[in-house]
Amino acid sequence: MNTLGQRLAVAMKDAGHARPADLARAAETTTATVSNWLNDHVKANHVKAEQLFRIADAVKLDPRELLFGPLGRGVGERGTAYMHMPSEAHLDVWQAAYELVAHILDERGLEVGYRREATLGLMAHDLLMEGVSRGKVARVVMTALP
Repeated sequence: MNTLGQRLAVAMKDAGHARPADLARAAETTTATVSNWLNDHVKANHVKAEQLFRIADAVKLDPRELLFGPLGRGVGERGTAYMHMPSEAHLDVWQAAYELVAHILDERGLEVGYRREATLGLMAHDLLMEGVSRGKVARVVMTALP
């Protein structure tokens, strides 16, 4: 299976970005960030959601495909990164985080865009995974809103 860096290098060229600096401009990030991705200094489980979406958009790939490889193979099949998918309990935390953020945004009548909402969801997820109560996570999310 190709590494994250190899997948990005192919997608970068396919999307018409000849140099890492070109991709960095298109993804609104730094050349150093793109270089880290290309040189496999980024681990899939530590990727910032906002960076993932910007880079995936710039190379016209689904973010999951960029991180885990070609789609279409089943979860847990040998030879795919899907073998490392989170447990059901972990997925429940993701769901709780995104529901919490969606509820707060809906309650306040705010539309913040998918990138900002993804960033808030990731922050909520990380806090919930560390054992912070839903109430405290909600207060943190609310302070991050305009």
